[in-house]
Amino acid sequence: MYRIIIGLLCCSIFASPAQDIDVIAFEYPPYLTQHSADQGEAVVLLRRAFAYSALIPQVSFINSRAGQNHLANNEWCLSFLPPQKPTKQHLQIILDDTTIPLTLFRLAEPQVFIGNELADKVIAHLPIAVDDRKIRSFTGSGATLKLVDTIEQGVSLLLAQQVDYIYSDQEAINAASQTLNFPAILLQDSAMVFYQFPIAVWLNTQCTSAAAIESHLRQQQYSIHSF
Repeated sequence: MYRIIIGLLCCSIFASPAQDIDVIAFEYPPYLTQHSADQGEAVVLLRRAFAYSALIPQVSFINSRAGQNHLANNEWCLSFLPPQKPTKQHLQIILDDTTIPLTLFRLAEPQVFIGNELADKVIAHLPIAVDDRKIRSFTGSGATLKLVDTIEQGVSLLLAQQVDYIYSDQEAINAASQTLNFPAILLQDSAMVFYQFPIAVWLNTQCTSAAAIESHLRQQQYSIHSF
């Protein structure tokens, strides 16, 4: 009887017509990357979330700054790039319980790097933090922000001494340093953790597939946050 029930469930799953779901992503290895067959750790988690459904994520990589215009025009369904100003039409789906600690990185020095030495410093960062008050506090403490499209670009600027710090996490720094063939150990992270970034994807509730996506993810008991 148990096998019969499982068989019927499987049949019902695969009897539903497959439906492609467009997903916006930006280059942020090792979590998101078009240069890997699995497209990064976050995409693996997303595909796992839809493994037992007729919904099939189709991931497209775009420039993170251009992506904000795409989101602002409401032309999306799922996105790893968060909206600059989330509203009640946006839902954040947490794909994993772990969070990514964001710190500042500089070229290594003998002294301990606390991370509160911000006056007159230039900080490279990605435009992905949702309402990140720490980003705003950097400028309030006298720092200048330098927007970059990738962490690799930020590391290149740091090596060229065109910025003083990079706002990132250790795994992303490791990936960028490996690509640039530069030892990541020569970069020093701050003792201060400024933000815990969740591995999450955003749902635009105005897209045509939103109800089916939300229903499936709630059935799978994913944590969903509204704004």
